[in-house]
Amino acid sequence: MQVEKRIQNFEKMGMGLFVHWGLYSYFSKGEWSQNILNIPNYNDAFNEFNPDIANIKGLVKMAKDKGFKYIVLTTKHHDGFCLFNSKGNTRFDSMHTPFAKDVIKIFVDECHKQGISPFFYYATYDWKNPKYESEFKEYLKELRSTIDLLSTNYGKIGGFWFDGTWDKPSVNWEDDKLYKLIRKNQPNAMIINNTGLEKQGVSEEEDVDVLTFERGKPEEINHFQHGRYFAGETSLTLNKHWGNAQNDINYISSRYLIEQICNSRRVGANILINVGLEFDGSLNIQSRALIDSVGKWMEFYGKAIYNISNFNSKTFNSTNESAFIKGNYLFIKNLGNIGNSNVVLGGEKNQKIRFNDYDKKIISIKWMDNSQDISFEQNLENKTLEIYANGFEYGTHLVERVAEIRTV
Repeated sequence: MQVEKRIQNFEKMGMGLFVHWGLYSYFSKGEWSQNILNIPNYNDAFNEFNPDIANIKGLVKMAKDKGFKYIVLTTKHHDGFCLFNSKGNTRFDSMHTPFAKDVIKIFVDECHKQGISPFFYYATYDWKNPKYESEFKEYLKELRSTIDLLSTNYGKIGGFWFDGTWDKPSVNWEDDKLYKLIRKNQPNAMIINNTGLEKQGVSEEEDVDVLTFERGKPEEINHFQHGRYFAGETSLTLNKHWGNAQNDINYISSRYLIEQICNSRRVGANILINVGLEFDGSLNIQSRALIDSVGKWMEFYGKAIYNISNFNSKTFNSTNESAFIKGNYLFIKNLGNIGNSNVVLGGEKNQKIRFNDYDKKIISIKWMDNSQDISFEQNLENKTLEIYANGFEYGTHLVERVAEIRTV
C-alpha cells in the first residue's frame, strides 16, 4: 500500500504544540466561556485586544527550543473572532481591534523563520455567524472563501485542523469541496477534522489524513480504514480547559505528560500538547513549567520521537507491559534510581524485561541519556529477547527511559 509522503512526514514530526488564544483569554474562564457562562460584556475583549508582538514570536521560539516540530494555532474559535485579516469578510477580526495587525501573519512568518511548521485550527461550528443556523449553504460558501484566503495568503502551511462538524452530524458539510480547495492551494498540507470526544479514532471521511483522539490515550489505533492508511494524533490539555482559566489549578503532572508522549509513540500517533495563552499572548507559569519539563525530556530522548514513521515501524510490547520497542528505540517505564539501598528503595536493581516476538538481530542497546550499554540475551530461533535494564543514576529521573538499539 502506498502512503502519501505528507502523512509519513507528519508522523516523523512526532510532537506538536496546540495553542488556544482569542477573546475568551480576556476573561480567563475557558474557551467556551461565552457560550456556557453567557458573558454579557464579551465585546469588551474585542475593544481591548492589543497583545505584545514579542509574546507571539516568543511562543514560536519556545516551541522550537523545547522540541516541538509544529504548532496548531486557533485562527478562529467558535466565538467567530478571527486572528487574521479577513479581507473585509468580517470586522470581527484582529485588524479592527486596537492591535490592528494580522496575528496569523506574524505567527506564520516567525514559524518559517524558526523552521517549525505552522498549522491552522479553524472552528467550523460558529456561534456568531447567523448563517450557521439559518442559511447553512451560504455559511459553507463563506467557510470555503475564508479557507481559500488562509491557504493562499501565508506561504507554506503544514496543515488545517478543523473542529466543529460534530455539532451537525446529520447535515452535508460539503467537505469534498473544502478539501479539494486545500489540496489545490496547499497540496502538501495535512487535513485534520476533529471527530470530538465521542468518536475518537474513527474516520467518517476518506479525504482527511489523521485520526483524532481528543483528550485520548488509546491502547491501540486502527490506522487502516476506508481502504487506506491514516496517521494518528492524540491531544491533551494541561488542566481541564483548552483556553486559559485562572481558577483552574487542576494541572496534570510532568510524569503524566511524559508518559502520554511515550504512549502516543507506542500506538503510532503524534501528540498535540495544548496551552491556553493569556490575553497578551504570554504563557502562565504553570503551563511554562510543564512545557519546560517536556523540553528537558526531549533533550535526552528527542530522537526517539522524531523520524519514526509508524507505517514503517512495528510496535513490540514487552510481556509485562512495562516496555515497548518502536523502530530502533526501547522505551521503559517504572525504573528507579541507582544508589544506596537505604535511600533509593531497591531502585538499583535491574529490571528484567522480556519480548516474545522480536525477530531482529541486535548488536547493541545503549541508554540515550548516558550512552551506557544495556545487557541483553536474544534467541533468534525462538524470537525471544530479554533485557536487563538498570535504573537512572542518582540525581536523575526522567520518568520514562529510552535506549537506542543497533540491529544488523
